[in-house]
Amino acid sequence: MKTLTNHSIYDEENGIIFGSLTMGTDLMEGIIQEYERYNIHSGVVTCMGSLSQATYVYIKNDQHGDLSYSDEIIEEGPIELLNGTGFLCKNENGKTDFHLHAMFGNQKGAVFGGHILPGKNPTLITIEFTIKVGKGIQALRTFKPQLGFQTITFSNANKGIKLISGDYK
Repeated sequence: MKTLTNHSIYDEENGIIFGSLTMGTDLMEGIIQEYERYNIHSGVVTCMGSLSQATYVYIKNDQHGDLSYSDEIIEEGPIELLNGTGFLCKNENGKTDFHLHAMFGNQKGAVFGGHILPGKNPTLITIEFTIKVGKGIQALRTFKPQLGFQTITFSNANKGIKLISGDYK
């Protein structure tokens, strides 16, 4: 019997990667590993499948009315990953960063979701994913003090930052 492994294929002409993760592979780490095989600068991810556990946070107001994230929430599986959507980019240290949000369903039919945390969402059966590659687009995720959160700035990968509608100042 042949062992199943994570795999992906890159259609360079159309700028899209199709792939699949196998049992036990972390959702975010597995997609990052496949993405990094192709030496690309940015991409938009969609995914679906199943997890043995879902770990996430959601946005909320803290006791002072400021925006923050909830404590980490862990939902034990089996979990259906109904839809995951996110961006692959670089962080301030030049490492791959993956900003992913998802909606899940549990075995009782309850739907929930939020901001996904890396290293804590193991694949149950499979995760299928696509990455629409940002050809010539560089995406950099950095902390914006004026917002209090990390956000992504997009630029032309070949010519440095080119802003069309303004900048955070």
